[in-house]
Amino acid sequence: MTSKFSRLVRPAVLSALLWLPAASAQEAPFEDPDSLALSRTLSVGIAAGLMRFDTNFKFTDRDTGRSLFLDAEGTMELPEVRTIPLIYGYWRPSSKHGLGFGYFSVRRDSELVAIDRNFGDLSLDGRATLTDDTRFYALTYNYTFFQDSRAFLFASFGIKAIDLEYQFDAAGVLSLDGEPIESGVYSETLDQFAPIPLIGIDAWFALTHKWSFGARAAFVAGDVSDVRAVITESSIRAKYAFNENIGLIMGINYFDGDITINDTDRKTEINYGLDGLLLGIDVGF
Repeated sequence: MTSKFSRLVRPAVLSALLWLPAASAQEAPFEDPDSLALSRTLSVGIAAGLMRFDTNFKFTDRDTGRSLFLDAEGTMELPEVRTIPLIYGYWRPSSKHGLGFGYFSVRRDSELVAIDRNFGDLSLDGRATLTDDTRFYALTYNYTFFQDSRAFLFASFGIKAIDLEYQFDAAGVLSLDGEPIESGVYSETLDQFAPIPLIGIDAWFALTHKWSFGARAAFVAGDVSDVRAVITESSIRAKYAFNENIGLIMGINYFDGDITINDTDRKTEINYGLDGLLLGIDVGF
């Protein structure tokens, strides 16, 4: 999708890629491997993410087969791009083992008035609102299976938990599958906490004492209770160390989740996608 977001991001990424080789060429070669940020025992960070969202939902009544479909950024016009704060951390008590965590949340809302639209089997001539209040949690155990003075590779096993809260309200002239709704109001609520196991692999490489680069890929497909999920997650990161303890972290993140929730009376299908840029400060000891 070519968007305003893409036109803003591409020049920034290209500028960074052109600047990095020139900056790294001025760095001295390695002498002391222990000075690497890669060998830190504890690190925490805060960052801001410029994220683009692409989400949609389908709610299907099991008795009638009627469904409500919401294209959050399309027909409901939720803000597509948001700047959101993130926190993360990593504890590495030994050369082989580590624990990581992360958290961020997003809140978006939209209000549409005097609209004439269809949302799946629901037809509306009137007013509609949609609120998104979603939180993401991550907790991982990491096992390092390769390490030398410049790089390490580790496998991660953990939980990616998504706490979804969506509220849709409509009022006006309404019909569901052609049948008028006499009350003139319709609401749909999604309130679901979905802890999903995630398996991934991470790699970090230190180009110089100042610059290091990392990449991550993670995937899961499976069922947990009444929730089925297929999740793909990836990122590319660069880090510039101001000194032994403080660094600047930059990155590009991608997340896509297809989640199906099978309740007794309703089937809920969710596609939650986001991608964007990350910029933050990392402190390690």
